[in-house]
Amino acid sequence: MLSYITPNTFAEFVCFLIAIICLKKDSNIIWKSMILFLLITCITEVAGIYAAKTYHNNHWVYNLFLPIEASFTLLMFGNLYRKYKKSNSVLAGAALFICIYLYDLISHGLYKYNFLTFTTMSVVFVLYSLYYYYLILSDDQYLNLKYSPEFWWTMGVLFFYFGSTVCNIFNERLYSVMITSNHHLSYFVFKALNIILYSCWSYSFFTKWQTRISEIS
Repeated sequence: MLSYITPNTFAEFVCFLIAIICLKKDSNIIWKSMILFLLITCITEVAGIYAAKTYHNNHWVYNLFLPIEASFTLLMFGNLYRKYKKSNSVLAGAALFICIYLYDLISHGLYKYNFLTFTTMSVVFVLYSLYYYYLILSDDQYLNLKYSPEFWWTMGVLFFYFGSTVCNIFNERLYSVMITSNHHLSYFVFKALNIILYSCWSYSFFTKWQTRISEIS
């Protein structure tokens, strides 16, 4: 049982609970859908650990999760861009993801991780994050970044996917550095990236809840 309690599962579960508390009454269906996404994420993480222990291969679990991850993230970016009338800009990323995902599956099947798909998706999400910040800077309306849920949600995405892209580029070098007898450097880097992602998202959910409460008051 203790093998299912990892930094990843703990961070995801805490973020899921915060999402339930802060977003369950939110009027925006896209933000509220983050509850469902985080629930699926938690289930996937547990299933991945189980598959690794039982079948010694959990790549298929995460391959099935990739379209879900891409869909919810693209929906959120579309929601963020809608304020600037740029919501259609996510369609190109969705089309690219579908093409690369199908190529990966046709090339090597479901039981080998879709590395090209994840790398492509990561680069696209980094570009979308930077584009969102460009839209913020170009907008004349004042935005208090400290209390902006959109800013912090995007910050988590930017850190996680940029870090993941860098790690994938230097994967062999990071993999060769052993920190403990069982874990290499990339293991700890990805754990840190997950904690940063879910910390930023948790704070964004909290600020979304604060905004809703202040509007009601």
